Amino acid sequence: MPERAARGAQQGDGVTSSDVIEVPVLIVGGGPTGLCASLLLSHHGVESMTVERHPGTSVYPRATGINVRTMEIFRSLGLEEEVRRSSFSVAARVGRSRVLIDPEPELSPSFRGDAAAASPCDWTSCSQYELEPILLRAAASRREAQLMFGAELLGFDETSGGITAQVLDRATGLIREVRCQYLIAADGSKSRIREKLEIGMRGPGELMEVVSIHFCAPLKDKLPQGPNFLHFVQNDAASGIFLPTNNESRWVFAVPAGAAGGNSRELLSPARAVALVRLGAGVPDLELDVLGTVPWTMQADWAERMSAGRVFLAGDAAHRMTPAGGLGMNTGIQDVHNLSWKLAAVIHGAARPALLDTYEQERMAVAQYNVNRSVGLITGAGDVNNRAALDVDLGFTYESTAVVADGTVKSHCAGGGYEPTARPGSRAPHHWLGEGQSRVSVLDLFGPDWTLLSGQRGDTWREAADVVAKKKALPLRQHMVGCSGETADGGAAWRALYGIGETGAVLVRPDGHVAWRHFEAGRSQACALADAFDAVLAHKGQTACAERHIGSVLTTTGGDVRGR
Repeated sequence: MPERAARGAQQGDGVTSSDVIEVPVLIVGGGPTGLCASLLLSHHGVESMTVERHPGTSVYPRATGINVRTMEIFRSLGLEEEVRRSSFSVAARVGRSRVLIDPEPELSPSFRGDAAAASPCDWTSCSQYELEPILLRAAASRREAQLMFGAELLGFDETSGGITAQVLDRATGLIREVRCQYLIAADGSKSRIREKLEIGMRGPGELMEVVSIHFCAPLKDKLPQGPNFLHFVQNDAASGIFLPTNNESRWVFAVPAGAAGGNSRELLSPARAVALVRLGAGVPDLELDVLGTVPWTMQADWAERMSAGRVFLAGDAAHRMTPAGGLGMNTGIQDVHNLSWKLAAVIHGAARPALLDTYEQERMAVAQYNVNRSVGLITGAGDVNNRAALDVDLGFTYESTAVVADGTVKSHCAGGGYEPTARPGSRAPHHWLGEGQSRVSVLDLFGPDWTLLSGQRGDTWREAADVVAKKKALPLRQHMVGCSGETADGGAAWRALYGIGETGAVLVRPDGHVAWRHFEAGRSQACALADAFDAVLAHKGQTACAERHIGSVLTTTGGDVRGR
């Protein structure tokens, strides 16, 4: 059974029959990471071409967990409700027992946490089989995007002016030359681009060879507590991991290759697959239909570099994780969320190329942490830093030259829980604005432009922002929280959450992370704001003006915002 089928494969109208194609960004790989890269670049007004060697989207469920932060990204792209409609119900916990139907399995606490107060979105279970067509249709609808499925990257060369790649159209046999400024390698765990660049991997590495048995069976009726996100079983006859993949009867049973009689795809006959599922489930007479078997290697490692010249690694090409915690696909989508606005800023001339160095600076630490967490969850060791899942999903903080530090230090919530903060580098926290039908999350104000949020007496910031945005030709939205009656307390709760005063301001990047924060208005808001943009967009280091204003923040607050 092919790993992918021509299901929902589409091609943007911009694909030309010419042998030479010129496009700012070439994306290699049409899985969730690559398709999200296409969508996000279009969102920022950047043309791209995506090439995928398979003829269509995945025919297997593969990844199924979409965490809160990724759902927020889908919300910003207008896809949240469509993804939710394609989701299925499953308990956000890991089970361990001798057989799947054990009435008293060992259950881990929920790894989702209560996101209701932290986000307008929630964790969603949606298989890759359902998700990829949604992303593909959305990407294909954008005029900036070209999508070529059944096309393979043969090779590429980088020069001082860009990249020249050769792409084979498998259907016609035509080899096209693609000239681009940048290349995103989203070509999976066995990335040929990473190998060509001779980028090594670090971390635990290969953990085990696995065969996934995809099957249909009426198992949910036999589970009084309902299915778990993952359920480990181990007995004398069979061991592995059960994963539900829809609301009806589709499941995966992942078993170690070489165990229980040699479970390579070649040796795993349909009869043997049926026997293993029955032994693992603990139902000797279970009626099931085996849909297929897929061998794969469970790995846990990360690339030594996430970029090389004009090439950027993302998703499984940059980091490989175990299924535990549902971290792999989410980390990849969040990679390109970080990268896309930076590529757009450089391509549009708003930033210098040095901004692109911050992609690795910011995402490498996240990738390493998530890899190690996924290993701890699957071995039963847990999280070495005792962080709750919601803090992992929302609490990661960037430290790079694309963030202007304000002198505060990161605080840690007791018990490893998530503590919302607008400290520069953090994801700007959620807060409801308005009432009833007009209620929106402050997150809905972000992206694809920059956003300046100020207190209800932030008029001078509005004037300064107009001057700076015009001078620097930057797309900048402005919002004075509390001044238009959308909060009963005049924005006091929002200001406390964001750690500023009535005349303060927060600058939020297009990816929803705080770039800069100023507690109160100073003598020259335009100067402070211009210096912040120059620092973040790699035009110059902080000037004395910016340093003076950062100092005034700490003097004005007396340390009151420290750790917020």
